[in-house]
Amino acid sequence: MDDAISYDMDDAVAAMEVLHAALTFDLKELEAKILALGHSVTAVPVSDDRELADYYATRASLHSGLASIAEVLAWIQWKTEEDPEGDVAIAIQPLPTLRGCSIH
Repeated sequence: MDDAISYDMDDAVAAMEVLHAALTFDLKELEAKILALGHSVTAVPVSDDRELADYYATRASLHSGLASIAEVLAWIQWKTEEDPEGDVAIAIQPLPTLRGCSIH
């Protein structure tokens, strides 16, 4: 296996883990702000408070980002476990491209 590819994969995984940690920190801070306003972080209250609505929208986005990162890291782990020699560069292949109309 090419060492450069191995380092690139290690760097990519490390970057994803750092991003996950940063988003987790941001989520904890945001939830502390919501709690400081006297609201629950487990349910979205009906409120006319625009700031609170923005907090809940941001919280949902952070959870979505964390779930996406966890999914990518789990996929990498699953693909590397498939290769008996641990050859990450060969085991990691791009996800399949679906043909059809783009939603973007």
